Amino acid sequence: MQQIMITGSNRGIGLALVKEHLQRGDVYIFATCRNPDTATDLQTLASENPDALTIVALDVNDSDSIESAKNQVASQTEQLDLLINNAGIFPRTPENEALGKMTHDALGHVLMTNSVSPVIVTQAFVDLLKNGNNPRVVMVSSQMGSIERASGGSMSYRVSKAALNMVAKVLSGMLSPQGITVITTHPGWVQTDMGGSSATLTPEQSASGLATVSANLTSADTGKFYSYDGSEMPW
Repeated sequence: MQQIMITGSNRGIGLALVKEHLQRGDVYIFATCRNPDTATDLQTLASENPDALTIVALDVNDSDSIESAKNQVASQTEQLDLLINNAGIFPRTPENEALGKMTHDALGHVLMTNSVSPVIVTQAFVDLLKNGNNPRVVMVSSQMGSIERASGGSMSYRVSKAALNMVAKVLSGMLSPQGITVITTHPGWVQTDMGGSSATLTPEQSASGLATVSANLTSADTGKFYSYDGSEMPW
């Protein structure tokens, strides 16, 4: 049985990843979100799958919350086989990212959530990952973090995802001696609150591809950047 933890599981790609792994079976999932009491779709899944899903409160920007989540997961299992760092944000006021409008606080908040917090979350769960079966860490990044594809606009999001890609690369080297594979991924342009209704993929299509990529990873893949369809992405 695969022991899986997915951050940002209350909606969008995160929720779809929970559903996808439940459908594949032979899993136990720790699905995290900031406010479990208001995560109605996740609560429904938990009630329907009491032997395969636990909801864990986790604010990825709060060290105490990360420690509490780690303790809760560790009280139920001695290992994690797969950690998917999915939690992330996209600025709701893009007009504030024009030159002359940007601020330390606004840019810093996106970088904290999308780039720094996955490092802190991952390090908190390393001891459980070391005990895992083919342990893997998967970052949900974006092709918008590809420097080769960079263009104007969306400053904080692009920079934060480029930084997340570097996080994956650096962690891959740090964790390889412990047998932990680390990659970063592009989930596609997905029909979520972040991606918008014009996006080309449903959350279910993206989650299916990401789950397949995650399932097929070996140590030879560590440090790579994959699309949801399994193709390698340009850095």
